[in-house]
Amino acid sequence: MMTSLWRARHARLAAALLLAAILGASVGTIAQAEGSVPGWSSYDDEIAQANKDKARKEQEAKSLAHDLSETNQAIGDATVKLTALNERLPVVQEEYRLAQQRVDAAVLQQSIVAGKLEAALAQDAALTTQIEADDVKIADLRDVLAEIARAEYQGSREDASLSIFFGAQTSTEFVDDYAYRETTSRVQSNTLAQMEELAAVNRNRKARQEAVRAYIEELKVQADALVVETQTARDAAAQKKAEVEQLLKEAQNLKAYLESQRAAYLAQQAEAEAQAAALKAELDVLWKKKLAEESVNGTGSLVKGFLSPPTEVPYITSSYGMRFHPIYQVWRLHAGTDFRAYCGTPIMATADGKVEWARYRSGLGNQVMLYNGIVSGKVLYTSYNHLATFAVSAGQTVKRGQVVGYQGTTGTSTACHLHFEVYVNGDTVDPMTLIANWW
Repeated sequence: MMTSLWRARHARLAAALLLAAILGASVGTIAQAEGSVPGWSSYDDEIAQANKDKARKEQEAKSLAHDLSETNQAIGDATVKLTALNERLPVVQEEYRLAQQRVDAAVLQQSIVAGKLEAALAQDAALTTQIEADDVKIADLRDVLAEIARAEYQGSREDASLSIFFGAQTSTEFVDDYAYRETTSRVQSNTLAQMEELAAVNRNRKARQEAVRAYIEELKVQADALVVETQTARDAAAQKKAEVEQLLKEAQNLKAYLESQRAAYLAQQAEAEAQAAALKAELDVLWKKKLAEESVNGTGSLVKGFLSPPTEVPYITSSYGMRFHPIYQVWRLHAGTDFRAYCGTPIMATADGKVEWARYRSGLGNQVMLYNGIVSGKVLYTSYNHLATFAVSAGQTVKRGQVVGYQGTTGTSTACHLHFEVYVNGDTVDPMTLIANWW
């Protein structure tokens, strides 16, 4: 289950990194234009960096798995999940921030378009008012012209053109009649000019109004689209917010669980240390007894290459040395080397020996302890742990490469793997100082 979780996390991480690389590359420039190697672009740089980040994350996940390989299953799973959440949370928080920015940008754009629409509608209304007012003025001027025309018609005679000279009784009448006719002609001319000017202005206004109304329709289309865009952005932001809140809730729950298990974990470690001490005490009695009883050294010497790998396809997943728990912040000795061994993998004796015991030990699970003899004056034991089943029994003599059991995840273990230990005069040593190179 942990393997599938890690793989899923790595797949999501790789997808996120690749997406980030593609998005980043889409706005990049061609590296060739910047004087780089021809054909190599910033896209390639982003992909290369994404691959480095992916490899780093995978290595971190492997390290975490190794650190927790002999931790209680539930605690180990919770730790891995919390670590994944802690890696995912900043990404989702940034996605939420960007989503909220898109909402803010859409709302701002809506406000801008609404302002433009309001101004355009006001302009349309103002033009309508001006056009209507000038249409009234034109109508009034037309009435004036009609009135002048009627007055002229009603006052006309066949000899009207001569009455100016022959119809006037006095010189005063002649002057008054002539002035009246001059004024009337001037008023008619001015009225016609004013009507034409107002008509031309209104024609221009109507053309402007048509353009304004076309612009208003465009703005309405933009406004409608922005309503949809804003709602979509709000939905996306709400989804990201909910995801952030869910991740925070899960992280808090996991933290609370892990904190509640802290005492249990520390007790488990104390028990493991006590078991290691008990095992050492038991081996101390055995190796001293063996050394006293057996005077003949075995062949060879305790140097690199004395032992063979315990699996057919050896692959180290965790080395000998101090190990740090990432949640409980405590150090402990990892007293052996872990080899990748899927459930059911045959586990082989690393040297000739005799089975001291094949039994279950709390913490280490099913364990085969081989006595490999006295070499260079030192008593050598090898231990094979977390087995599912035994292929040998106590007192049995085995040869190098003979199967001693099949791998499992018994004892304190989060996944199938072989925990291999080497004891020299009762003390653990780094197995890799004695196992032959196979690469």
